Amino acid sequence: MAICASCGQESPDGFRFCGACGAPVDAPAPAREQRKTVTVVFCDVTGSTALGESTDPEALRALLARYFERMKGIVEAHGGSVEKFIGDAVMAVFGVPVSHEDDALRACRAALEMRDAFPELGIAGRIGVNTGEVVTGTEERLATGDAVNVAARLEQAAQPGEVLIGEATLGLVRTAMEVGDERLLELKGKAEAVPAWPLLAATGDVARRFATPMVGRETELRRLHDAFQQAVHDRSCQLFTVLGSAGVGKSRLAAEFLGELEARVVRGRCLSYGDGITYWPVVEILKQFGTLPEGDAERPLSSLLGESEMPAAADEIAWGFRKLLEQEAREQPLVCVLDDLHWGEETLLDLVEHVADLSRDAPILLLIMARPELLERRPAWGGGKWNATTVLLEPLDAAETERLLA
Repeated sequence: MAICASCGQESPDGFRFCGACGAPVDAPAPAREQRKTVTVVFCDVTGSTALGESTDPEALRALLARYFERMKGIVEAHGGSVEKFIGDAVMAVFGVPVSHEDDALRACRAALEMRDAFPELGIAGRIGVNTGEVVTGTEERLATGDAVNVAARLEQAAQPGEVLIGEATLGLVRTAMEVGDERLLELKGKAEAVPAWPLLAATGDVARRFATPMVGRETELRRLHDAFQQAVHDRSCQLFTVLGSAGVGKSRLAAEFLGELEARVVRGRCLSYGDGITYWPVVEILKQFGTLPEGDAERPLSSLLGESEMPAAADEIAWGFRKLLEQEAREQPLVCVLDDLHWGEETLLDLVEHVADLSRDAPILLLIMARPELLERRPAWGGGKWNATTVLLEPLDAAETERLLA
């Protein structure tokens, strides 16, 4: 039997048309409308009329082609999709067709990268970003809704070289982005003033707030404290890996542990997308230190930060990073948190094991948080190391779940 894609009824094999609705049996199913929460980015070239008057038409066409290609590349690199080009404007959506838990953050990062690309392209532009519910999946496949209209109005209200974000977007990225002072905008079609904020820079990942007491995890928390105390007592490096599926409580366990420590804490997070992100968490940690190791170990890290033109090999970067951690830990016990290591590239995993194996005479706790997929990629992770501990967070039991709900 064949299944009709239009109505879902069965038709005998060999029938070209459905007996129930008359549609071709092998025809694709019609698009279904969906309501989705997305983040919309509108980007437009400013001064395009003057640019057209002063530029040869063929040269202008080539310039705009480079502009569209560059903007599209940035959007797609961050996991968004370009919905349409309108004149010299670009409309991009994050959350369609694939949704991510950090779509608003991805959109803001993309907007900042788009803004920074304007001078390289030789143009001026402005950008609006807004989050809200839209209808998508229509025949035109375009997202429609008030969130789209507001994003377009924010772009029109922005100054050249500026990114304006709406209130809903700010609520999702507030702890990861630096913004300017609030503006109340009188937008066309809006009865009341709409608040907006200039987006200045990205400062990190969205911080999670925990306002209630932690339930369960007493054993895991005790083992974390034991590992830290051993690192301090032995002046050694301890590798502690917390494995667990998404949402099971890895971040909450780490927050509870770190909130009780007298130690310096630095953090880095592996990204799930993008090019050239092998050392992303390492660079994040280097920026938190604000210093580099002494002696020859400085050169590879300077190269990693783009402060030196001399290339550095992976083993040199690992050696330099280890020396920096040892240098800082000798001043004060150090906890180095690496989150989402299951997304880390092999080179980064090698670096972590290098630090764990070879660090000496410095109290360092490497706190790794990852999903169990890490062991699928590297089954021997932590195995055979006298200074390595791995725990698997299971879901809370029935009694603990009742306490949590209460």
